[in-house]
Amino acid sequence: MTISEQSRHALHSRLVEVLGPEEAVVLMEHLPPVAWADVATKRDLDVLRVELRGEMGELRSELTAKMADMSRTLVISMVATSCTTIGAIAATLALTR
Repeated sequence: MTISEQSRHALHSRLVEVLGPEEAVVLMEHLPPVAWADVATKRDLDVLRVELRGEMGELRSELTAKMADMSRTLVISMVATSCTTIGAIAATLALTR
């Protein structure tokens, strides 16, 4: 059963008649703002936590692998740049002698 704002208002009005305004407000504040089927339970949150931790673990593994690839690429690039620089210096020295 879906509870509409109109039915919530009608319930509040009746509670005011029976219990009084303060008690009606207290009781209404204990009702969920949505239908009970839409309220998350601790079990729902536990399942979500397990799923999120699994996804975070996968992302961590992917990130670690990509960082390792980038590190290898950076080292290779630095070695190639160093070799090129040394070659250019050697060629310059050979031409100036």
